[in-house]
Amino acid sequence: MVTMKILLLEDDIALNKAIRKVLELDRYEVAVFTDGREALDAMQGVYDLYILDINVPHVSGLELLGKIMETKSDAQVIIISSNTDLESIEKAYGFGCVDYLKKPFHITELRAKINRIKPPKNDLLSKVKLQSREESLTKKERKLLALLLEHMGETVTYKMIAAEIYENKEMSMEALRTLMRRLRAKLKGDIIHNILDEGYSISSLDPQQTQSGNRNITALLQENRQLRKEREILLKKAFTDPLTGLYNRSRMEEIFLFEHQKFLQYGTPFTIALIDLDNFKDVNDTFGHTIGDKYLKMISRHMMDFFRKKGNIGRWGGEEFLIMLPGMGLREAKLLVERFQTSFRDIDCPTIGKRTASFGLAAIDADDTLSSLVSRADEALLLAKLKGKNRIEVNDHNVHLSA
Repeated sequence: MVTMKILLLEDDIALNKAIRKVLELDRYEVAVFTDGREALDAMQGVYDLYILDINVPHVSGLELLGKIMETKSDAQVIIISSNTDLESIEKAYGFGCVDYLKKPFHITELRAKINRIKPPKNDLLSKVKLQSREESLTKKERKLLALLLEHMGETVTYKMIAAEIYENKEMSMEALRTLMRRLRAKLKGDIIHNILDEGYSISSLDPQQTQSGNRNITALLQENRQLRKEREILLKKAFTDPLTGLYNRSRMEEIFLFEHQKFLQYGTPFTIALIDLDNFKDVNDTFGHTIGDKYLKMISRHMMDFFRKKGNIGRWGGEEFLIMLPGMGLREAKLLVERFQTSFRDIDCPTIGKRTASFGLAAIDADDTLSSLVSRADEALLLAKLKGKNRIEVNDHNVHLSA
């Protein structure tokens, strides 16, 4: 497969590294930048795809998009941004970007969009070698080759060939096969494969790769399995807390942005619960940090089991955890947290026995950031601690309600 060269501009270093690693595992060539000015200086390079964050230092992604289109009007550009500024989105599409991604997004979503983008047909045509310099393709042969390249890696059916080459005129199978035989005879190397009873396909422009493909199929399958494992490990490291396996702050921030947008657009309720383990310092002081870590892991597994399909769980810091409950208002969330509190008190941890936790709840407002929402939940949590711990408090627009 022809490798695409990609320019990536993203000033979030962690996200930049994660995207780069995944794309390189997909065998793309990736040039990465965190500064718009640096990316602008690198524009003289030839790239098949540009992935540009709008809000970056010095030269914005939109400015860069405009400059790219001035010199290469058929450039393929994907814009990414945490903003939902419709004017900026319209401007990006007006400049000619092919797609737009709203943060937070899963890297798999970006990969899916990239996989839809193929290098321009003319670039691929220039890489196809004929048997001799004197050889030339007829108009139909060239159209057929372009059709195969446009769908590289896919099956081009007999019906597609009839529609594209013969403009839907009824053609016999022998006529189609004769055209294919003529094209194959002029190409250097057997790069076109028969797909039994379906059509034809080009999977690579390298005849050697094609000829050795069947011999190395087991090795390739093993390599693909290893690459998938590496992607899974990479994504897990990028989004999870290493001790507990719960989401980290970065991932929780992404989830909040997504849910906040749903709240603004559709009024979908969203509540968070901040959880603090009561007297956890005593556990570390009495039994040591190794036992403390084991306890945190046990509690994390219990939370994952309890809130499965109901919410998103992250480690907020130390012995504090953040539960995000999409689609739930304060009343429904409090009932759920009450059930969790009961189950929590029943956990009998080896060595340290049964423990308790305190909870603070808050629901989203239109002007909230994650910081402001957590701050309100933290106020409720502090009240729970002051009232003796092992209880739930709700911050309902600064009116505290006892559990």
